[in-house]
Amino acid sequence: MKYFAVIFLGCFISFSTAAATKHISIVKPVVAAFKAGDEAAIAKRVHYPLKRKAPLQAIENEQMFIEKFEQIFDKQFVEEIANSNIRHDWEMMGWRGIMFDSGKLWLDFDGSIWAVPYESETEKAQREALIDEQKQALHKSLREFTKSILTWQTKKHLIRIDELADHQYRYAAWNRDQSMQDEPSLVITGGTLSFDGSGGNHFYTFTNNGYRYVCHVTALGTEHSPSGLLEVFKNNVQILSEPVLSY
Repeated sequence: MKYFAVIFLGCFISFSTAAATKHISIVKPVVAAFKAGDEAAIAKRVHYPLKRKAPLQAIENEQMFIEKFEQIFDKQFVEEIANSNIRHDWEMMGWRGIMFDSGKLWLDFDGSIWAVPYESETEKAQREALIDEQKQALHKSLREFTKSILTWQTKKHLIRIDELADHQYRYAAWNRDQSMQDEPSLVITGGTLSFDGSGGNHFYTFTNNGYRYVCHVTALGTEHSPSGLLEVFKNNVQILSEPVLSY
């Protein structure tokens, strides 16, 4: 019995060690590219579009990535990656992939970069400047928010969702032919964010006087999937469903 216990323990340790080091061969070429300062090689490893914090534009292709490389990866961040300890600073995180330094950068299992939550000081300043510009282009009743979430056009509506303090969300809507400088026809605060499965799809829900407004954001879909969908319910009966035409 003791013999089998020793074998089982040995197998368990071997399996655990293999699982803990499986990511090393995936991460090595990524770290090497940063160490060499090879922006072109890094650009080829990015899964596009590479999203940036709203309202910054997503990075759409390799050329755009190289143009904005120093904005995304400042000198400090490049050095952190280049000098990282692959065994200890990078970690397998289940289906989500491989995480660097508590989530500053994420790799997929093919070694592609699919997310860079890290924000340089340059990028932060640009984002805040864009937010200030947006606020001036909004109706005065909507100028207080911490983060712009989305702006949609559907067949009949212009919709905007912003994040307020303490992770509260605000929904504002206009007729499609109006401007966001006009007074919105509807404003609802106290919205919630929910995730739909593990692919990144999510939705925002707002309730108001028996009506429920749901904005579905498609992160993972087919080539024919709209980028989003607006649904409106009255007493739990759907009265409107409009795909997003412009995001």
